[in-house]
Amino acid sequence: MRASLLPITRHAWLLTLASAVAAMAVAASCANSGTSHDVGPGAGGSASGGSQFNNPSADSDGGEFTLPSLGDGGGNAQCNATHKCADFPSSPITDPLGSPPANAATLFGAPGSGSTAGGPCLVEPSDGALYPKNWLRPRVYWTRGSSSQTIFEVRVHSDAQINDLVVYTTNNYYALDQSLWAVIAKGELDDAGGLSVGHLVGASLTFTVRATGPGGGTPAISNSAKILIAPAIADGALVYWTTADFDNNATNTTLQGFHVGDEGTTTALASDQVVQSVRAEPVDGGNLTPTFQRVFCIGCHSATPDGQYVSFTAQWPWPIALASIQSGSAGARPPWLSNGAVQNLSPDIKDQYSTYYAPPAVNQVMLGVSTFSPAHYQMGDRVLVSSIGAAWNSISLTDPGAATGVVSQLAWFNLEWDNAVTTAGGVVDAGLPVATPCNMVAGAQQACIPAPPSTNGGWGIVQRGGDSNSAGSPSWSHDVDGQTDFIAYSSTNAGTKDGRMDCSTSKDCRSDVYVVPYGGRSGSAGGVGGTAKALPGASDAQYNEYYPAWSPDDKFIAYNRVPAGTSMYDQPKAEVYVVPFAGGQGGTPVAVTEPFPPPACTNPYPAGVENTLPKWAPNPLLPGADGGGVPLPQVDADGNTFYWLTFSSIRSPLAELNATTNKPKQQLYVVGVVVDKGGGIHPYAPIYLWNQSYKVNNLIPAWGEFSVPAGQVPPPPPPPPK
Repeated sequence: MRASLLPITRHAWLLTLASAVAAMAVAASCANSGTSHDVGPGAGGSASGGSQFNNPSADSDGGEFTLPSLGDGGGNAQCNATHKCADFPSSPITDPLGSPPANAATLFGAPGSGSTAGGPCLVEPSDGALYPKNWLRPRVYWTRGSSSQTIFEVRVHSDAQINDLVVYTTNNYYALDQSLWAVIAKGELDDAGGLSVGHLVGASLTFTVRATGPGGGTPAISNSAKILIAPAIADGALVYWTTADFDNNATNTTLQGFHVGDEGTTTALASDQVVQSVRAEPVDGGNLTPTFQRVFCIGCHSATPDGQYVSFTAQWPWPIALASIQSGSAGARPPWLSNGAVQNLSPDIKDQYSTYYAPPAVNQVMLGVSTFSPAHYQMGDRVLVSSIGAAWNSISLTDPGAATGVVSQLAWFNLEWDNAVTTAGGVVDAGLPVATPCNMVAGAQQACIPAPPSTNGGWGIVQRGGDSNSAGSPSWSHDVDGQTDFIAYSSTNAGTKDGRMDCSTSKDCRSDVYVVPYGGRSGSAGGVGGTAKALPGASDAQYNEYYPAWSPDDKFIAYNRVPAGTSMYDQPKAEVYVVPFAGGQGGTPVAVTEPFPPPACTNPYPAGVENTLPKWAPNPLLPGADGGGVPLPQVDADGNTFYWLTFSSIRSPLAELNATTNKPKQQLYVVGVVVDKGGGIHPYAPIYLWNQSYKVNNLIPAWGEFSVPAGQVPPPPPPPPK
């Protein structure tokens, strides 16, 4: 997977609020009296504090949550339908950025009056969305129904509030006030240092927009959107890949990042910051040589379990590099990354550089998505797993490609392995791996075994007994229970291309999610693998399933799905699904994005909106004496467990178009997924991340406890109504 940068020729927040991960009883009240208990890490529990919490619905004064369905939303024990609060002002707000006329309130008539014909198209928030209580304050964004609509009324209603929030503006967007969001969602610190429950946690908010002109008349009413504020947080930070356009210019890529709640982003890593060199094409496009080159392209990336570094594919022919994304040391080489590992991650084809374009040689060096597990990320067992080998080769953007006979495999790399043969610059240059783990000879697959240790130390093949297909897009479990040390991957008959899932070269294109035990060896790095099995629920013959991603507790796998025979790369038909892992027994797949298409009035991309590359949020850390701790699921007293998924999509009408494809630029979204005590999986509508720039493509998100700088660069404001 190379995020649309095709092969080129050789000539060519960690949360700062006290409640983010706190395991303590917290006080809140509309009238500064009474106590309520919010959801936190752990399961169920009593009102006594510690790491377990009561759901506010357990309190005695009528507070009630409606999870997992998105009903009316009762609110918490202090603010609900029978005990309303006055957080929303009784008078309308005049948007200081919108400069509406002084008589704006008189132009709209009675509240709720008007016609739904030709009204504004409400884009944000999405109807049916579940918001983490510590999330970026919601933004309302709409497009107008006609050029005569120049004055707008935004109305937010909650059954737990005495008043509606009413705003008048001439803009086509409005973000809720930060201090108001803190009161109704995040909660506020009291005099004793405890954090109150946000007044509308568990309550639903309904958004509508009405439009008119300077002369008034019958206002036009938008579609409505109802959201729910979850009694749970989203933790950590997101780091994602961004590019101005999908073209042949590989030097315009960076990694951007932000912490949950940040209203802007930051550059987490730029190519010119990367210290590690790679054996790859030089920046001038010249011939590949044995000389190591500086990185000028950042491709598909994965984060190390500690959130301090990322690994990514660099420029053609796609070696892997690692670099710091820590504040103050971006680009630095990890201190534990050995010279031998650097060499192994830039495979050497026996110095046969003159034959790079003669398949299968060019394909045998292609590395793809890399993945880590916290169970194998400590001194003496610090391992990266990647796909290796490409079944198809293209030498230009227009070349349809040719079969190489290579079966893409899963390979492990010991990131601390080294030997004594180094150049003056400290990089190993000889006697190291030839990346030809498996070839097809006369139609039969050869044994997938690594070369002898004397010539190929520090890496090996993860055996996949029972699966002779190519392997791509691996995702390694967290093994939090000590029993789930598995790699999930895409098993495809058509192979991989440059490490990405493509299949554009085969009409009979099939892919299923498989799982294989890592099979770690006692006393040394590396895994021997084992029997690979299709995961029931993610291996349906009617569909291609790919891009698997483990939930933080390894109980679920999210993945992409398209109809069988459909190419998987840059595919508008892609949808996100979730299936239980259940020890490899799988289960019934649940559609995450498909039930929530964008409103028809947004005129979405007709072929589909490409909901792709799902990644899970980390579970919050239970604080320890040293400020760190164990990640634990967020479970309320009713047995609901809260998860969050991020993915990219072309569903936003705000996104600009890519010049080379005329498709909308990919943008990031987040969805809530709630699993009830009976195991039922309940997804919610996508939340647009309005702190990102809509002028670039934002995709391949990674979500973890990253130590990137705070996101301080705000996005450009939406353009004025067209």
